[in-house]
This record gives sequence, C-alpha cells and structure tokens, in this order.
Amino acid sequence: MEPSQNPPLKPTPARPEGRVRDHLANERTFLAWVRTALGLIGIGFVLARMGVFLRQLAMMATTGPRREFRGSHEFLITGVVFLILGTALCIAANRLYDRARRAIDANQYEPPRHAVLILTVLVAAGSATITGLVVWQLIALQDN
Repeated sequence: MEPSQNPPLKPTPARPEGRVRDHLANERTFLAWVRTALGLIGIGFVLARMGVFLRQLAMMATTGPRREFRGSHEFLITGVVFLILGTALCIAANRLYDRARRAIDANQYEPPRHAVLILTVLVAAGSATITGLVVWQLIALQDN
C-alpha cells in the first residue's frame, strides 16, 4: 500500500435506521434546550442593564429637582435570576440529552413530561415578572 492512500475502513455493525434518526432528533432537542437557555441568559443580561438605563433616562428627563429613581435593584435581581435560570437550564439540557441517549440505546425511551411542564411554568412566571417590572416603572415615571 502506498503511503498516500488511506487504510481501508473497518466494517461496523449496521445500526437500525430508526435508532440513528432518534439520536439525531435527541441532538436537535438538546440544541433547542440550549437555545432556550441562551435566550434566558440574554434576557437576564438585558434586564440587569435596564435598571441602569432607566435611571439615566429618568435623570435626563427631569428638569426640576432630581428625585430618587426607584427600581434599579429589582431589575438587577430579576436579571441575575434569569442568568441563573439560563445556566441551570443548560445543565439540565445536558442531563436530559444524556438520559435520552442511554434510553434510546437501551430501547427504553420515555419522553420527559416534567421537564416540559417546568420550563413552561418558569417562562410564564418570568414573563409575568418582567411585565410587572415594566408596568411598575411606567407608573413610577408618570408619577414624576
């Protein structure tokens, strides 16, 4: 055999087509969970910075005596909570992926019902929190 030629590949046992498809679907699901985690982390960063932005906006908008701006700590705390949730979701996505991979290999896969419910509740609660903070700030700006 010439040195420039690649050695022949070893034959591998044939995998059922459905099993390969299941593993690829598992990877797509993992990537969707990671994308959601990155979205939560991005929202957390924006919320943490929004308090500073609103404080600067309130300082520029007032022409009379400056009033104390309220709300920057709430945005910072909510932002940090979203950052933590996004990080935790990324770790949980890895665990779900690994669990599903082993279950597919063992031909014993069951969908994770609780994970979907927990994510739905977290996103709904976070959305309600963000909406409440924004409405609270609008009311505060109108009072000034």
